[in-house]
Amino acid sequence: MLKHIVLAMTISVAIITPAQAIDINIPGADKTVPVEAYKNYNYTNESLEKALSDKEEHVAKKLKSYHYRDYEITKQVQYSKNSLRAVQAHSTIIRLHSDTDSMRLVMPFSSQHGMYTQKQDGQTLEINNQKIDFSIMADTTQHLNQLNKKNRDLHRDIKKFSNPSIGSALWFKEKQQSKDNNEIYTTGIQFKNPKNKLKSYRMAFTYNGGGSEGALIDCHVENMIANYIVPSIQLLPDTDSYSESKELYGFVYKTPKGLEQKIGYDINNDANHVYKTAGYEQSVDVSSTIRGDESMAAQYTKMLEFMTNIGVNLGVKEPQYAIVWNDGIPSALIDIYNPDGESLIVVFTYDDSNRMLTNWIAYNLKESKLSHDEIRNIAESVKIKDKVSLTNQKIQPLSEAFFII
Repeated sequence: MLKHIVLAMTISVAIITPAQAIDINIPGADKTVPVEAYKNYNYTNESLEKALSDKEEHVAKKLKSYHYRDYEITKQVQYSKNSLRAVQAHSTIIRLHSDTDSMRLVMPFSSQHGMYTQKQDGQTLEINNQKIDFSIMADTTQHLNQLNKKNRDLHRDIKKFSNPSIGSALWFKEKQQSKDNNEIYTTGIQFKNPKNKLKSYRMAFTYNGGGSEGALIDCHVENMIANYIVPSIQLLPDTDSYSESKELYGFVYKTPKGLEQKIGYDINNDANHVYKTAGYEQSVDVSSTIRGDESMAAQYTKMLEFMTNIGVNLGVKEPQYAIVWNDGIPSALIDIYNPDGESLIVVFTYDDSNRMLTNWIAYNLKESKLSHDEIRNIAESVKIKDKVSLTNQKIQPLSEAFFII
């Protein structure tokens, strides 16, 4: 079984970026959703769009009263809108590793806190203030097929489908009664490993059904599986072919393969290691002396403010904001991605001693030998040595009121 994560999220989104539509024949599929919606990081809902519009009007009016120039107003409006979107609409990336496989999937919703354990199957999600369970299993195809046969009497709805990301797959919904006579739904997918048909994966949500709230959760679960999770699933290639692991004060991170440390220091439990090559520079900092509010929420807010400002100055209108759970270890990631020029990623996380690792990667895809996906895989691969549990790590930024505008 793959390792498990406990998450909490709020889900209520619509997509506003036009693109090739989703084409998948399972419940919840929405042809108005772009096929690469999970990559766009441009998620919204009606209340957020109104908040963005109000923010734009307020900031523009305020700056005009101070006689700012038009180009200055444009930059500040973009900054304030990006800041608001960063707080309310970042994504969640889940990376899971077993002895032979690595998997990555995306859920485009705000992750708030989590727990990691190898033994516990249940993970907690929050949809419209209702908690549900989410599980990922990896086992032999024979075992999971036997599990399906065992569950045939649970009012099963089954639908076969195919998708480029996972090939032929099975969508299912099971219904059973709880001890207090409530309806319990389990909705998910099962698919074989394209490289090893003897191994399969099962992902499923389990939640209370019935009533208007249950119907709403059911709708959101189907929508999320069809439009976001299924298209985003990746069985990752071996990252060791182009990267290698390094360790610094118990943090394990990756750098491009064969890249030697150029400069750095290690003084009083604070350290900095720098790696450079053409089109790529990585600076890894570990600090035990964090200024101001040490909480991850506060540090994330400060980093969002700084990186959003950089993104505006580089002309990147929509930085990518995400929480990454790499085998249960949570990190915050911000990617100022410019395919035609200078780009910047920052990733940071804490250990239980309240030391913070900050991993800066400046890159230019026109000069680097690495692709954007390879750089992202390097950035997302942060672990803590010998650590199997991080509980209730708050990964949600503070209110946008803490930003400059």
